[in-house]
Amino acid sequence: MQLIQCTKKLADEMKIKVQKVEAADFNPLYCWHAHLFKIGRKKCVMIMNNATRYHFVIYGVLKKDLQNLDLVFKKNLITNLLLDSVDPEIIERYLNQDSIVQYAATNNRSILSQINESIFTVDHYFYYELVEMKQEFIDIAEMNQYLNRLIMLKLPKYPVEMMREALLGIKC
Repeated sequence: MQLIQCTKKLADEMKIKVQKVEAADFNPLYCWHAHLFKIGRKKCVMIMNNATRYHFVIYGVLKKDLQNLDLVFKKNLITNLLLDSVDPEIIERYLNQDSIVQYAATNNRSILSQINESIFTVDHYFYYELVEMKQEFIDIAEMNQYLNRLIMLKLPKYPVEMMREALLGIKC
């Protein structure tokens, strides 16, 4: 089962009630934390894996996207993993382990602080690209790849490397 642990802000926007769950009941590789934030006037969702801290931003989220967050999450996860050179068969095996998505409340302040740090990085990335470099648009896929190649404390490797290794360890 995939578990998406939503912050209160995201759960309220999705109009769902979430309960705390026992983290030990789930494989951390299949657990994700999600948080809603804004860049300018656009709503965004930052999603981070509990085990590897692999994360990505879903930019320009609409109300209909929030009602189908599980589908939007899977689509963006596949896209980002493919861009990070993960074999499509491994991605399929990971997603087919258990395709049911359950929502719960967040339970790890360490992950939330890393999400907030990444949001801070995203804000600066947007400012730099739009104001300093005078770009007309931001390549979100490129930004997501950049985010997973930044050092995170408490991790022995970059998040993208941790995710690749974890996915290679999945049994059929």
